[in-house]
Amino acid sequence: MNQQNIGGSRLLTRLDSDIRKTYDPVDSACLRAERAMQLARLGQFDKAHQEMASLHAGFDRLPTASVSAWICLAEGCIAYFSSLSSAARDKMQRAHAISAAANLTRIRAISAAWLAHMDFAQFDLEATSRHAREALELADPSNLAAISRACLVVGVAYHFANRLDLAQPWFVRSRECASAEGDEATLSAVIYNIAAYRGNHALQNSLFGGDSSEHARQALAGADSTDNLGQWVGITSLDALVPMLRAVIHSVQGEHDKALALYQAHWLDAKRQGLGRLSANYLADMAWCRWNRGDVDGARRDAASAGGNIDPSMHADDRAVAHGRLAQVYRAIGEIDNALQHEGKARESWNVHKRLQARAIELLADLPAPGSPVSPPLRTATC
Repeated sequence: MNQQNIGGSRLLTRLDSDIRKTYDPVDSACLRAERAMQLARLGQFDKAHQEMASLHAGFDRLPTASVSAWICLAEGCIAYFSSLSSAARDKMQRAHAISAAANLTRIRAISAAWLAHMDFAQFDLEATSRHAREALELADPSNLAAISRACLVVGVAYHFANRLDLAQPWFVRSRECASAEGDEATLSAVIYNIAAYRGNHALQNSLFGGDSSEHARQALAGADSTDNLGQWVGITSLDALVPMLRAVIHSVQGEHDKALALYQAHWLDAKRQGLGRLSANYLADMAWCRWNRGDVDGARRDAASAGGNIDPSMHADDRAVAHGRLAQVYRAIGEIDNALQHEGKARESWNVHKRLQARAIELLADLPAPGSPVSPPLRTATC
């Protein structure tokens, strides 16, 4: 994403204003940690780290529950938005435990919502549902941060299950809350996640049957919107995600030159930013692109690398796609035994994925609908 900040962040502006109006040192420290959290989400990691160092220097000797919880949340966001690090979940769990023990309802709801986000990233559907429910039940209508994040997670989980009809009301409520909060990072996340799952469904349909063209078209439009908002606000975190999404879409659309150029330009950054877990998928798709460009040796080389990167820890849908794309590549280059092997594994993984989709819908079915958002009050440590 372009690093130019044209419009600025309304949430950061309001946090700055709240900090200036707050004279209690504990409340001020909580606001500063919340501000650092937002800086990390926007990609301003140096400023976020500086604020964290200052807060640790001021409160490590005499810790306060509210400050400690906010620090953990901020550090979790720094870890997640710099490299999608699994260490982020540990920080969110710590924030959740501290806020629950100290009866800090606002931050407990926010940390539960972020835990739901981390749970889904690790594909723990039961924990995702449990923490989303907790966030929605605890959050009052002014706790826009908790509601918008929890709604985003529920929407993404429904979209994963290929039920955009069920996801849309949750995405709408997430956008409403984020807009009222002035939280452009969440607005961008809503747009990106819808586009990313559109891209996933386009690729899956191209491999396992179904219409891919409409999903691909809308995914590309979502990628454009994500870039436009990121340029307006100045969001630079995880800036390899959108180019890699574009590469997938161009591959599905048969634009293999464009896809391969994007893969080659952004793959190293994508690995550094936490997308290494998708190595098999990207390498398999690069192999497909190379074969379609007439580079049989390159296709064979990338296919071998992709096969070596498939492991049981991958999500079932990712395994299915990697095997499915490799089956196509090996059929194209005439290695039928390899193609048949990958086709069988693709079917097995796809069946697991379909069962997980059904389980996600079952777990999310009775979540409480969030109320309409209201403007947030002046932030304090205990609200």
